[in-house]
Amino acid sequence: METWPKDRGTYYGAFAYASVIITCYAGLFLSEQFYREAWTVPVIFVLGALYTVSGILNRDFCTENRPAKAALYFIGQCTLLTVIIWLSPIRGFFGILALPTISQAIFDLRWRNAVLVILYLFGLNVALWGYYYGWSAMISAVVSYLAAYAFTIVFTFITKQALDARRRAETLRQELEVANDQLRAQAAQTEELATTRERNRVAREIHDGVGHYLTVVKTQLDAASALLPAQPERARESVNRAAQLAAEALADVRRSVGALRTDTTRPPLPEALRELAAHGEPAPALTVEGEPRPLPSGVEHALFRAAQEGLTNIRKHARATNALVRLDFRTPQRVVLELADNGVGADPQAHPTGFGLLGLRERIELLGGTVNSGNRLEGGFALRVEVPA
Repeated sequence: METWPKDRGTYYGAFAYASVIITCYAGLFLSEQFYREAWTVPVIFVLGALYTVSGILNRDFCTENRPAKAALYFIGQCTLLTVIIWLSPIRGFFGILALPTISQAIFDLRWRNAVLVILYLFGLNVALWGYYYGWSAMISAVVSYLAAYAFTIVFTFITKQALDARRRAETLRQELEVANDQLRAQAAQTEELATTRERNRVAREIHDGVGHYLTVVKTQLDAASALLPAQPERARESVNRAAQLAAEALADVRRSVGALRTDTTRPPLPEALRELAAHGEPAPALTVEGEPRPLPSGVEHALFRAAQEGLTNIRKHARATNALVRLDFRTPQRVVLELADNGVGADPQAHPTGFGLLGLRERIELLGGTVNSGNRLEGGFALRVEVPA
């Protein structure tokens, strides 16, 4: 069931309602002939006032959640109209009092119920003429009232359609504003998420790249400091090696800055791992299983960084004498990288404080891969990385 139009439509409707009623009752003062006793005039004034007030305030009854009260309202209005029209001192003219109720019925009721109200009020006015003047007068009344009722129905229907369209447009506007607010909020969240991801990516690059080289450089310089008093030539070799590693670190930083997503200047992964293993302490044995195949640059970069992180941990924490790096291409659509050592392993009671393995997991999980690490049964520590490629 539709509701009586809101805002300006309500005031326009109330004004039209009151105008029709005032016009009808003004005819009482202009008419020279009354067909009823004088006592009917105050009665229809009282009933007309009740009809007017209830018609203007009908929004308290005609709501979508109150169909029973809406029905009670229209039954009451039709009853008042019946009595007013029947007791009218000037026959016929008071029939236009029904027009506001017809408009309300079109606005507030389902079509079937609105048609019942219209037919009843139309029949009431026509029957009154037939009762007093016979069949010929009834036919004339049908023609006269039909024009007024048709105009009212068509005009009300057009107005209702316009108000409904305006209401739908307002609803769509509000929904669009809500959607725009949601889009702005989502855009802000997306921007914040992208910033966080980029910050984490840069942190991983710094840790895995520069951190690895600085660790090796520090190891070489510590060795040079220890060898300098007794073996200056070997100390010089360590210093030269540290300088070479510092140059490689600088090149790695330049690659990271110049190519944020991939390492386009690095050699193929097996060759890059051989160069990396040469700097290990202890220098790990490198094995490549299966036929090497071209890998996406992002996968090669992630595996290279994983090897860097593993060798850095071996150098810093393992106190190992032997290490192994294995690159496995044997499984189709998958590549496996394993690092193992015979060192002291990880303390299971120690709480991890570094960011290396955490950053490594984030990097590999972005590619849909997995990272597993832990102590070996035969002693030492192992790291296993598997990615689709």
